[in-house]
Amino acid sequence: MIVCNTTPLSCLLKIGRTDLLQKLFDRVAIPPEVAAELDQAGAIHANWRDQLSFIVIAEPVANDPVLTLAAAEVDLGEAAAIALAQRLGSELLIIDDMAGRLLARRLELTITGTVGIVLAAGQSGLVEDPFVVLEELRRRGGLWLSDTFLERLQSMRQAPS
Repeated sequence: MIVCNTTPLSCLLKIGRTDLLQKLFDRVAIPPEVAAELDQAGAIHANWRDQLSFIVIAEPVANDPVLTLAAAEVDLGEAAAIALAQRLGSELLIIDDMAGRLLARRLELTITGTVGIVLAAGQSGLVEDPFVVLEELRRRGGLWLSDTFLERLQSMRQAPS
């Protein structure tokens, strides 16, 4: 089972590319805290449940010690996603926040982010040019990507194998 945090879902919703998640992964789980964050976005994500019908909202667990510890370091949505990934033995956690990524790595979770999803979609032939999607995420999706980061990605892509 794949677990996802709020930011990747939000960014992909804003540019109408949640299909990438659905095509890459059969099932994606989110904790109730992530669902609540998407609900709080109001009109921006008003129909997210329809667009993300392949998403499973996991049942909460009372007194989850990983959630309690994680919430001391990162926001509640990220903490809940990390705790859910840990509890499910998730093969992948999709998370963008740096503090959340560092915590997930300390817990030995396998992670990727929105950029990783787009690059995987490119490798799978789901998008012709992933850098067009990344630019769209930067312009309309609310994902902060520096010019330097994108230039480095481009140069890695163009480097001979």
